[in-house]
Amino acid sequence: MSLSRSILLYPVLLAAQILLCVFFDLSPYLLLSILPVLILCLPIRMGGIPAMFLAFCIGFAVDFFSDGMLGISSLALVPTAFFRRSVIRLVFGEEVFARGEDISLGRQGLPKFALAILMSCALYFLVYIWADAAGTGRFWMESLRLLLSVLGSTVLSLVIVGLLTGD
Repeated sequence: MSLSRSILLYPVLLAAQILLCVFFDLSPYLLLSILPVLILCLPIRMGGIPAMFLAFCIGFAVDFFSDGMLGISSLALVPTAFFRRSVIRLVFGEEVFARGEDISLGRQGLPKFALAILMSCALYFLVYIWADAAGTGRFWMESLRLLLSVLGSTVLSLVIVGLLTGD
């Protein structure tokens, strides 16, 4: 994806995530987030520290402009950015880094992308729900919340991944 397109697209999708948090609170058991796929689709050449810094800023902006606890999205998104390269390496292989090309839905395919998004969403919501519950929630209720949130966000992310990868 070209740099000018990503500079325009990421703020639009960030605003969409904020609107999703504010106006589409469907259930206490279903959290929808496109933040993990925003981090997953960052350019390959972006290293870990810049990706984690960007993840912190994105998470903080979402919490600041929505009704979330300030910092909880950042707390969950920074580890997602930390493990981004590992997820890409595990799912798409080392050749993505060897060629220096960004990941793309057209080149890597839908099944691999779905797995990568599922892994990123699972990590994000595992940390998010753990921090949100703070040990006060019941295990089965929080497990249901984790499952529904990961599945719902993965489906939502698959819908918009074509925009992020330029396909």
